[in-house]
Amino acid sequence: MFTGIIEALGVVKKVAIAGSNRTFWVESPISHELKVDQSVSHNGVCLTVESIAAGIHSVTAIDETLQKPTWEPCGKEICLTWNVV
Repeated sequence: MFTGIIEALGVVKKVAIAGSNRTFWVESPISHELKVDQSVSHNGVCLTVESIAAGIHSVTAIDETLQKPTWEPCGKEICLTWNVV
């Protein structure tokens, strides 16, 4: 469950396409606090953290997820919300 309170703004630094999936590398002030396999809301979409390095975390969205929200191109800010445990 997410609080709905925006914790930080992140910037998409890189996008990689693998088939119908897209992996996003997001730089944010909370990236270093995240853990691999943690759920984080990115513009309202729950995505699982796959890797963390140098203040950037990566997440992958599958095709069905990509059909729902509007993902902005690299360089755009996205809202990040923590998962409440």
